[in-house]
Amino acid sequence: MKTGIITGCSRGIGFAIANLLTDNPNYKIIGTSTSGNCPITKYNFESYQLNLSESESINNFSKKIKNIKIDFLINNAGILLERWEDSSINIQQLKQTFNVNLFGTIELTEKLIPNFKKDGQIINITSDWGSFSEKNFDEFQPHYKMSKTALNMYTKLLAKRLEKQQIIVSALDPGWTQTNMGGDEASRKPNEVAEDVRNLITNNSKSGYFWHQGNIREW
Repeated sequence: MKTGIITGCSRGIGFAIANLLTDNPNYKIIGTSTSGNCPITKYNFESYQLNLSESESINNFSKKIKNIKIDFLINNAGILLERWEDSSINIQQLKQTFNVNLFGTIELTEKLIPNFKKDGQIINITSDWGSFSEKNFDEFQPHYKMSKTALNMYTKLLAKRLEKQQIIVSALDPGWTQTNMGGDEASRKPNEVAEDVRNLITNNSKSGYFWHQGNIREW
């Protein structure tokens, strides 16, 4: 049985990934949300409270699972606080966004590295908005974009660092997805992204790459 952790599983992409993987009895999924609640009630799923903006919450979560060996970690939880048409920098929003999307995600990942089995995987859900190769680049959503760009760099650095431990580290661009963040007009559904993640967990043998719909894309 493979054991994995998925952050931000109460809704959207995180929920879709957890729901899909727990359809397979060979997976045991540990999900997290800021409330600790998740609507999945399957026997091979359990949910914990985790607030990535608080070090104490991260420490408490890591202590609860300190003796559990894991096969994969999917860093899905993230926030977008600014309006889509806003291009101005709000320092408070910038700090809040980085605390969750970057600093909290890194802190959690670093604490969990000792829990990984050989050939484990870390998948960071990032964004086309965090890439320098974005075709339709504009000045909007600055806090979110900068946080995801930094997370992409962490992905590359961590992949290099964990080569000897044979832990595969990847970034995944889900595309424009129908979530609370993406809106109802988005072109992709969360279940489609969940399938991308499942395929990456099952088939990926390349570390340090940025993936989108099963293909390696440019950073």
